[in-house]
Amino acid sequence: MSSNTHARRRPGRRAAVAAGLLLAVGLGASAQVTAQAVSAPAAVRASAARSVTGYNGDVVTQVADFYGAYVDAEDDAAGPDSALAKALRAHYLTPAYAKRLAAWERTNGTDGVLRAQNVPVEWTVTEGTTGLDAVVTLTYGGGESPTTTTRLVVTQEAVGGISDIRVTSAASAKTPAAARSVSGRTGDSVTRVADFYGAYVDAEDDAAGPDSVLAKALRAHYLTPAYAKRLTAWERTNGTDGVLRAQNVPVDWTVTEGARAGEVAVTHAFGGGETPTVTTRLVVVLEPASGDVTDIRTLSAR
Repeated sequence: MSSNTHARRRPGRRAAVAAGLLLAVGLGASAQVTAQAVSAPAAVRASAARSVTGYNGDVVTQVADFYGAYVDAEDDAAGPDSALAKALRAHYLTPAYAKRLAAWERTNGTDGVLRAQNVPVEWTVTEGTTGLDAVVTLTYGGGESPTTTTRLVVTQEAVGGISDIRVTSAASAKTPAAARSVSGRTGDSVTRVADFYGAYVDAEDDAAGPDSVLAKALRAHYLTPAYAKRLTAWERTNGTDGVLRAQNVPVDWTVTEGARAGEVAVTHAFGGGETPTVTTRLVVVLEPASGDVTDIRTLSAR
């Protein structure tokens, strides 16, 4: 998985004063074995490790968050997660475009976000030419099936919200010479955790206030039921968000392969600008069969 290295940011709640940041400690017995399970340096793996970096408010990041989580919703082992897909559309699409897209789908009988009746095996979101658009490349098939590629141009409003998705050709999908990009693979653990955290940050940082419907749908999709209950109990005790382990949202984050199989490292940076930067490191543990989150542990903060 590759990621962008620089991004434009729009104003938002993410600029909260770092001095007011509440950093959480571990969850129950899991926190007691953190030092034994993963050391802090393991959260930042060698450059060869797969990773993705997101920037809060950046167009490329937001489009990647939307498409990554949407693919996960449509590719759920138990069948498409319609609640999550609906919440994602409501959050990322402008109301006017959501209506146009629904009408297009009724006419064409296919998913308007993916422009297909199945889900891609890989996808890449690349910076467009205007600062408000991104090129989405979806790859279908593979293995014994022929590989096909669909390229889309996704346009956002200046104030946020996707206002158009249109199919384009490779020749027309122009990108800057040094275009930033984010890539994902369907079913990959690093991709799934990046999809979850990216969309969750977007939900918590919504300009109109936290999007509780999307946040709830994301938790229901990515967390095991048992861990969701434990996390809720922990939040009642500690008075802070258990997914982010903070009372505000990060300005950027990196998701990297963990030190052990079934673990993914997440690094959040809070503050910046005129406020001091605070970093938290988390280890996200995944259930082997489903890939759902069974634990989130805090490693360290600085």
